[in-house]
Amino acid sequence: MHANDSCSAEDEVGRIENQTSTIVARSVGANMVRFLLYGALALNFSPLTASAADRYGGWLLEQPRSFVRTLSYKQTVKLNDKIETSELGFICDQRKSSKSVGVILIPFDGTFNSDQDVIPVLIQKNAEQYDPSDLLQNWKNGAEYIFLDSKGDVDELATFMKAMETGGATSVHFVFSNDISDGPQTSNDIAINVSGFSDALDAFQMACASSQ
Repeated sequence: MHANDSCSAEDEVGRIENQTSTIVARSVGANMVRFLLYGALALNFSPLTASAADRYGGWLLEQPRSFVRTLSYKQTVKLNDKIETSELGFICDQRKSSKSVGVILIPFDGTFNSDQDVIPVLIQKNAEQYDPSDLLQNWKNGAEYIFLDSKGDVDELATFMKAMETGGATSVHFVFSNDISDGPQTSNDIAINVSGFSDALDAFQMACASSQ
């Protein structure tokens, strides 16, 4: 790793640590804070540290540490003459006997800002049209990203995404609002490709359940 790369990584660690302070202020459990902090680092720096990786369509299954498995989908777009990345990641922490799994959604940089602790997220097959089968969930606000830490919610999301792929959908849309007290409300729409997700999730769950 070049010196500039090291400095950049250190800067990113500092930025995420500041985000963690915000999470603590919102009374999220200390153990989950550490888990999500590590998860954010794993997602951002996995290309530098992963010891094993497999691709399933656009999904990448990795083992960035001996006790962590990640399944993530990344996409890049050009915004304001810059290349920005958004990411959805399932993260398994194998240090806990329960094999805890959480989900992090990292929007494109600078596109999400909300004062709310709870962020309603509508996951749709078609962003332009509501369907009764669409999934509505309450995610938690991690400052510049949102996350799920409830097993029931994580399982519900995974089941929905698998069903969408089985039903022929190529992507699902995560739609949620920027809701700040001193500014206009705008919406985020992040499209996540579900092609290959079912096989990727099966492999992720097997890896998560395996011994270290």
